[in-house]
Amino acid sequence: MLCGNHIINSWSLIVPNKRLLVLLSILVVLLGIYAVVLFPPEYFSALGSLFAAVGGILAVIWFSSSLYYQSQQLKEQREQFLENFRQIREDARRNALILAKDILLQSEEKALKQNPSIKSISDLMALYIDLSEWKTILESEDPTMVLTYGKAWITMKEGPAIFLMRGIKSAAETYFRAIGYNDVDYSKEPEDFVFKYGPILWKLPYFEAYQGVATWLSEFMVRRQPGRKAIQLAYWVALLKASPEPEIIKRDKIVEDIAQHKKAGYPLPAIAKDL
Repeated sequence: MLCGNHIINSWSLIVPNKRLLVLLSILVVLLGIYAVVLFPPEYFSALGSLFAAVGGILAVIWFSSSLYYQSQQLKEQREQFLENFRQIREDARRNALILAKDILLQSEEKALKQNPSIKSISDLMALYIDLSEWKTILESEDPTMVLTYGKAWITMKEGPAIFLMRGIKSAAETYFRAIGYNDVDYSKEPEDFVFKYGPILWKLPYFEAYQGVATWLSEFMVRRQPGRKAIQLAYWVALLKASPEPEIIKRDKIVEDIAQHKKAGYPLPAIAKDL
């Protein structure tokens, strides 16, 4: 391989085009003919060796030039391939961002529709930090009270936040997969996903518009995750106790969730302590 490269590099200086190559070949042939003409008769037996030498030189010239031209073609093909690859990747990135923009706008629309009192997605920060419903949900043993306050929390606050987090995660997944970014854990919950990968997303077009609200909201949701799980648990227990047909609700799953909640060291909602 090193020898081939050396030949190519050497002949690239003297074989820049086919015309020069042909002239060089003609020169070698003429030198051979000239040598034959000048040969003394007593050396005619050596003509075979001379012709072999001339043929060998011509073979080296054409072989080397062939290597040179092939290397040039491969170089041009490689450059063209890289250019095409860059263009395809840039097109994929651009298309992924356009699709991500649509996903983000749809998730924002769903979040606002979930709570009509929110006029802008940035209003969700001030609304979500109000945990006034939590006290009743976590401390009351009355299923009706837990369901009433739980529905208010889930519908008006938790729901819009989840819609936004899911939308950002979905848009991010679309973008990451399109550009071949593989170092991503898609199994994370939406708020955990946004909290972890947000620093990458906020540098991108369309995502940057959500940096303020999503950064704060995802961190708050992650830090309040034990309480949020307790709220969901209390709501399901209240639904089980208040339902006229409790058999349609998966009691075993609720009991399992209670056991996992206790195992994690989190205090149980009052309504779930006797289940």
